[in-house]
Amino acid sequence: MLTAQQQAFLQAIEGLELQQVNHLLAEGLNPNFIDSEKGPAVSVWSDGLFKWWEVICEAYEAGEALSAEQKQATLQVHLDILEALIQAEANFHLWDSEECYGPLWDAASAACVPAVLRLLDHQVETNSKDEEGNTILSSISDLLFDCEFDQIDWSQALPEEKETLELLRSRGAKMTKELA
Repeated sequence: MLTAQQQAFLQAIEGLELQQVNHLLAEGLNPNFIDSEKGPAVSVWSDGLFKWWEVICEAYEAGEALSAEQKQATLQVHLDILEALIQAEANFHLWDSEECYGPLWDAASAACVPAVLRLLDHQVETNSKDEEGNTILSSISDLLFDCEFDQIDWSQALPEEKETLELLRSRGAKMTKELA
């Protein structure tokens, strides 16, 4: 059972209420707790990136791609909450309640290059595996392109997808078959 403060913290993360997140952390809230349904606070944060990515994808589909400035403007609060969690020493090695995916997987699947970069700079493991034994690079490649990383037709990729996968690769991410 979560405390009222923990519940308020998760609600603030979901609502992108940076001021409330910072306030609760300043009061000494330890962000390393796990909600039985939502998982750890870091997963609640990373789950929110999907909403950002959905807006980006919808703009592409409508033929009205957002500018880099527009993307950054809507992403900034997510990055600010991420930084607050890092400064509060949140454990980014925790995985969600199903133990399938972690924050790096979530950020990569949302093609959120700035979040992926910050997590990599924070030393989040690039070659952790999901419950099926797939690495993040293999899992995301399959999710986005239905194939392994080395088989992707980059002409079919959105710029964010390509940049995300190439960033992972440049920072040591391996395909599952490379670790076998």
